[in-house]
Amino acid sequence: MDVTRSRGALVFAACLVALVAVTMLSARLVEPFHTWYYQWAWYLVLPALDAGMVARTGRPALFGDRRFAVALFAWSAPVWFVFELANFRLANWYYVFVPQERWLHWPATVLAFATVLPAIFLAEKWLESFGVARRLRGRPFTLRPSHLRLIPALGVVFVALAVWRPLTFFPLIWGAFTLLLEPWNYRRDPAGSLLGDVAAGRYGRIVRLLLAGAAIGLFWESLNSFAGARWIYTVPGLEDLKLFEMPLLGFLGFPVFALDCYVMYTALAGLGLAPDRWRTEAQPAATTLHRSGSMRRAGARWSAMAAAAFCILVLAGMDYWTVDSYRPLVRELPGVDAGTALALRDAGAPSVYAVAELDSMQVSRATGADAARAGEIVRAAGLARTRGIGTLNATALLAAGFHDLCALAAADPIELTAAVRAMRHRPYAGRPARVRVWIRAAREECETDALPGPVVHGMLSSER
Repeated sequence: MDVTRSRGALVFAACLVALVAVTMLSARLVEPFHTWYYQWAWYLVLPALDAGMVARTGRPALFGDRRFAVALFAWSAPVWFVFELANFRLANWYYVFVPQERWLHWPATVLAFATVLPAIFLAEKWLESFGVARRLRGRPFTLRPSHLRLIPALGVVFVALAVWRPLTFFPLIWGAFTLLLEPWNYRRDPAGSLLGDVAAGRYGRIVRLLLAGAAIGLFWESLNSFAGARWIYTVPGLEDLKLFEMPLLGFLGFPVFALDCYVMYTALAGLGLAPDRWRTEAQPAATTLHRSGSMRRAGARWSAMAAAAFCILVLAGMDYWTVDSYRPLVRELPGVDAGTALALRDAGAPSVYAVAELDSMQVSRATGADAARAGEIVRAAGLARTRGIGTLNATALLAAGFHDLCALAAADPIELTAAVRAMRHRPYAGRPARVRVWIRAAREECETDALPGPVVHGMLSSER
C-alpha cells in the first residue's frame, strides 16, 4: 500500500475511534456531546468516508476538490430547508430538546443539515467504486416533448395534493422536485440528467442514488436516535412500528429523497451556482448558462444572500411550528429556584436526567425542601426528560393534574392537547399526534399496556 493510501487508512481509523469516543460520551449525557451528538458524529463520518475512498482508490471522492466540497456543504441546508418549509404544512416531524438560544441552535441546525448532500454524494461514490450497477442497462426510452411538459406538471400536482390534503397525500412531497426540475436538467445536459439515463437505457446512476439514499437514511436515523437534540416523526398511520425514530415504511422515502437531492443540485449547477461535478459516468459536464465573469460573481453574491435569507426565514418558522421543546434545565422545573438548582448540582444532579433518577428523600436532603415539594420536583423531572416533553410541556401537564408518568399513561390525547394549548400558544403545541408519543413512552415506563382507558391507536383520524 502506498503512502497516500496508508494515510487515508490512518485517517479513517482515527475518525472511527473518535466517533466511538463521542458516542460513549453522549451515552453518558456528557455535554456538549449529548445535545449535539448528531453534528459531532457526521463531521467525523464524512471525513472517514472520504479517507476510506483514499485508502481504497488512492484518491479522495470529495475533499480533493475544495470548490466542489464547499458547494455541496453550502447548498445542502438550503436544499433541505425546502422540505422543512413543506413540513410546516405536513407536520410529519418535530424537534425536541434543542437549546433555547437562537445564536446557538440556528448555526448548529445549519451545520447538521449541511451534511445531507455530501453524505449522499459520498455514499453514491462508494457504491460506484465497488462497481455497483455500473453496467446496468435496459431498453432505451424515447422522450418526446409531450413527456417533458407532462413530467413537471405532474410535479406541480404532487406538491399541490400534499399541501391540500397532507394527511392523505404527504408522501408525494418526496419525488415532487425530481419531477419539477428534471426536464430542465435534461434539456440543458442529457448526459448529466436522470431522464437522460432513462432515455439512453442507463440505470446505474439511478440505482446507486436509490441505494445511497437508503443507506444514508438508515444512518441518519441511527445517529439521530443517540442525540439529545433530535427529531421525532408523527407520520399519519405509521406511528406504531418504528426503527429508531422513523416508521418502517418511512424508510422508503429516503431513496426517492436522494434523487431529489441529485436533481436539485444539478439544477443549481445548471444555473451556474455550483460546480457541475456530481458525476458518476466518465462524461464532461455540460456548459452552464453563459455569463461574463462579473455577471457570474454578481449572481453568486445575490444567490448566496437569497439562500441565507431563505434559511433564516425557515429557521424562524421551525422555531414557531416545528420545535416542540427545548433542552430541559433543572432551574426551569416547577418548584425549582436558583438555590434549589445549585443545591441539586452540588449533590451530583446537575441535569434533569439526573434529578429524575433521585427519590424524594434524596432531593429533600440535598435542598431542604419538604417531602411533598421534593416529590413534585422528581416527578416534574421524570416528565420533562421523557420523549422530548421538556419543561414547558411538563409544566402544562402538571398544572392540568397529570402529576407523573403513570397519570400520563392513562390520559386522553384530547385532554392533553387542551392542557398544553391552554399554556402554550403555538400552532402545533400539544397536537394529538405529539401527545400520543408521550403516552406511548409513559405506558412503556409504567408498564401499563393493559391499562383501561382511551385507546390511543384510535386517534389517528383526529386532528394532528
